[in-house]
Order: sequence, then C-alpha cells, then structure tokens
Amino acid sequence: MYSFEMLLRSSSDELLAIFAATRVGPLDDDDARREQIAQQLGVRVPQLLCGIGFNAAAPSQPNVCRALGFGDFQGLVSARNYAFIHDVYGLLSINNVIDIYSVLQRLEEPGVDWSDLVLTRMNNIESQLEETINPILIGGYKLEIRAIYENGLASSEFVQGRLTPNHAVMRDVANENAIMLERGAIEPLAFLQCDGVSVDEKRRAMFRGVIPPAVADHYIRQIESADEQRLFREALSGSTS
Repeated sequence: MYSFEMLLRSSSDELLAIFAATRVGPLDDDDARREQIAQQLGVRVPQLLCGIGFNAAAPSQPNVCRALGFGDFQGLVSARNYAFIHDVYGLLSINNVIDIYSVLQRLEEPGVDWSDLVLTRMNNIESQLEETINPILIGGYKLEIRAIYENGLASSEFVQGRLTPNHAVMRDVANENAIMLERGAIEPLAFLQCDGVSVDEKRRAMFRGVIPPAVADHYIRQIESADEQRLFREALSGSTS
C-alpha cells in the first residue's frame, strides 16, 4: 500500500518500482485499468491521477503514463487537472490538496500558470459553498486558501481576481484579506486603494493591524469625507491601543 504523499514525491526510479509491482490484466476500458491500479496501490483514482500527475518525475516516465492508459503525459495532465478542479474534499482530502500546493512551484510544465488552475478550482468550490452551508467544506476551504498564499501560488493576476466585490463574502469566510497582506501578496496601499474592497473591509484590516500605521495614515489623509476619515482613524487607533 502506498500513501498519496509517496506517489506525489517518489523519484523516477521509485515510480517505476511502484508500477512494476502492479498486476493488471488486458483491459479495453482505461477507467477500469486505473481503478484496478488504484486499488492495488491503496488509493482512490483521483489520488492516483493527482499523485502521479503532479509528481515532478512523471513527465520523464512515458511507461508510467501508458500503464495508466494514457498515450502521453498530456493525457494524464488533462485527467489530473479535471480531478483536481472538480473534487471538493471527497476523494481528494484537504491534506492531499495541501500536499499538491507544496510541490506545484517546483514543477516545470512549459506555458502553465499554476494560479490559473488554482483559481478555476476555487471558483468551483465557491459555487458549491454558495449552494449549501457545509462546515466540513468551509473548514477545508479556509485551510486551502491559506495554503495557496503560503506556497506562493497567488500571482498578481490571481490576487486582483480575488479582490472583486463578487468574492467579498468568501474573502470574509476565509479571512483572505489578512492572509494576502500577511504573506505580501499585495502591497498594503494597493489593497486600500482597491475599488473592489469595501470600506468595512479596509477598516477591519486596519483594526487587525495588518496595515502598517504609516501606510494607513497616508491613505486616510487622502480621504475627502471628514466622517469617513474619523471612522478610519478609530479603526487605526483600535489596532495600536
């Protein structure tokens, strides 16, 4: 039996040894082939696809791809991406997803922007969150958002896409504003000047101390409304008191 992490991090030689130990009869159905291999290795099919598909050694092992029923690595990539995007803590656990995020930046796939793949997955998860209140789903989502930023997967385009009014509720659920500021994914002044971020969100960021006081003061001085300035000053003083 093999763990998901072992499949994800195995060396080229180790991958060959893993598949050499599997025994699959002649099958015309590639899905059935993958199911048999997954059972023999002690994982689920999405774990198999993502564990091997996100393994840095997989592109150099065409025999492994063929063993899984794919003509080449790109066939595995398509199946891998579909499984990664559409499985929401069902057959891929949140720990599996976090493990994937920990290796993405070390993978070399020409022309691939990992933040695009991650954003597509986030959109799918959020569409499900909007349909039902599921504590397990919400808990996994919050951990996943943090992992994205901690592993440097939030490009500037990703961050700008997240900082729109459409994502305001989900940003609040995951405490995403604070995370992106803490991890340096956006400059504090750029965050305060972002039109997609509400006044309340900006005030909360000041109150929580994730905006440097000097930056907050500079921003407040540019505000024309005296009442609005007062509210921001109160939030800022609350963070430093």
